[in-house]
Amino acid sequence: MLRTTLINNQDKIYIKEINNILKSWLNTDKNFDIKDAIATIILLKNQELIGFYQILAHDNDNTFYTPWLANVFIKEEYRNQGYGRILISSIPKYLKNLNITTLYLHTRHENLYEKFGWQKLEPLDLGDGIKRNIYTLKK
Repeated sequence: MLRTTLINNQDKIYIKEINNILKSWLNTDKNFDIKDAIATIILLKNQELIGFYQILAHDNDNTFYTPWLANVFIKEEYRNQGYGRILISSIPKYLKNLNITTLYLHTRHENLYEKFGWQKLEPLDLGDGIKRNIYTLKK
């Protein structure tokens, strides 16, 4: 069974796994606290974590925009199988549940999020030489 769900502080097994993934993915020793996110949404196949995303007040963006889609992640063994599409397609449902009407995202991926209704807003320079753009999704 495949489903997305909003997790809370009681979902300790998933919180620990997400923390380990973020530490490895972002190459840091920093522990991530689920309470720092407005929301963390996970994709489960049966009870196994396939992927997740978070909605944060800010995502290392140095802008006045808020809130942000961040940490969109699918486990490597599940990539290119449509799970990312399922996960990203769930965003409008959770925005409605959270009473969020506008969400922002910064990414270096071009022509990906547009497929899901996101609109390019402006470039974002974080000073690391990586070309990124800010996108917005309004619901």
